[in-house]
Amino acid sequence: MTDTQIIEHLKHNKYSLALIGLYEIMPGVKKYILANSGTMDDAQDIFQDALVVLYKKVHSNNFQLTAPLKNYLLAIVKNCWLHELRQRSKIPPGESSGEFAMLEIDDEPGFHLATSAFNLLGEKCKELLIRFYFKKQSFKEIAVSLSFSDEKTAKNQKYRCIQKAKENYLILSNNGTHG
Repeated sequence: MTDTQIIEHLKHNKYSLALIGLYEIMPGVKKYILANSGTMDDAQDIFQDALVVLYKKVHSNNFQLTAPLKNYLLAIVKNCWLHELRQRSKIPPGESSGEFAMLEIDDEPGFHLATSAFNLLGEKCKELLIRFYFKKQSFKEIAVSLSFSDEKTAKNQKYRCIQKAKENYLILSNNGTHG
């Protein structure tokens, strides 16, 4: 089933048909949750939460899928799981979450694509970029906090992370659904 077909099923309240396609994404959700301090029950709960968010987004007037549905739903899953971990106090408030308010900003055409590209990065890359660009930390501070051997290593890793994000963006934009 294509992304467009799944979205159309959701728009027309044909949930059972939409869920057939959406549940193909579940193995990726389980893998992510289990790799990030979760259980199988957590994976199922978070997947259900993500489906509710997706349903609401699809029924909003300005919804436009700008990335493959799998990537979009996995980004929602990651945001939901990070929110859950924060509530459980496993991630201190203000620490890196990988969230860029993806679910709240819909007016920038490439924003979802860029967010999906960012969310595909490893946790250490996301943390490094957040510390550098948003928390305005120096390479020395980043090297210490992320256990790099020195500032130069942190700077080189930042470059690699940016390159990987660009590569992810290009792959998503070439393979994505735009409408």
